[in-house]
Amino acid sequence: MSEIDTVYVFLSKEQGWRKMTEFPVPNRAMNFGDGLFETMVFDGEKIRFFSFHLDRLIRGMKILKLEADKSGFEKLESWIADKYAGKKLRIRWNLFRSGSGRYTPETNQSFQTLHFQELTFAPAVKSLTSFAESISLYPFPWSRFKTLNALPYVMAAQERENRKLDELILLDHTGKVAEASASNIFWRKGKKVYTPALISGCIEGVGRQAIISKIPRLITEGVFGPNDLLKADQVWVSNVTGVSYLEKIDSLEFSTDKWDPLTEIFQ
Repeated sequence: MSEIDTVYVFLSKEQGWRKMTEFPVPNRAMNFGDGLFETMVFDGEKIRFFSFHLDRLIRGMKILKLEADKSGFEKLESWIADKYAGKKLRIRWNLFRSGSGRYTPETNQSFQTLHFQELTFAPAVKSLTSFAESISLYPFPWSRFKTLNALPYVMAAQERENRKLDELILLDHTGKVAEASASNIFWRKGKKVYTPALISGCIEGVGRQAIISKIPRLITEGVFGPNDLLKADQVWVSNVTGVSYLEKIDSLEFSTDKWDPLTEIFQ
């Protein structure tokens, strides 16, 4: 296991993060997907949008009734900066309920792991996109958070691969636009920008939060059908790594010229 493909486990407040070559099983992450995760970008100096990640994780913990020593959360960025200064990394931060048990938890205390990998970015343009045929999203109180039970997105990724697409647009159970297979979706008509509201069951993505907080007056969150999207001048998907413009949805083409406000957000 290389230094940049390494799992770190949070053992206790006193012991902090330790490199682990063996992982304790069974656990509730494996058995039930009982937990949350954050996928973060480290640019060599800091974690991009770390405050958004931290806020979402803590709100998700409240919904799932997970407990943890939060005093170490804000120190995580400086710990990573000391250890990996100058390296660009993709970091997955898992937090899941401790113990095993059955459906009823034995405790609400949590266990944490960090997984470090070299950072890769999504392409600036995704050529071929279509609407999902096999997956629909349903809104739950925890839908907006990144839970370890991510099966809808696993199945969406398989459909995307099987159909030889670069991206897949997911609809909610009523047929309204929700998000993309691993990103939030936005579209622009003139100077107005639209994105599905969280009631669609989409994830409250960190890239989504960054865009909305940067250009709030230009954005309308709402409930939109596929035809609303297809009337756009430009469509893009975003996550914490940045933006990918969609060139074509089925046979309909869209502009892939970079839109300056987005470039400023993810520089």
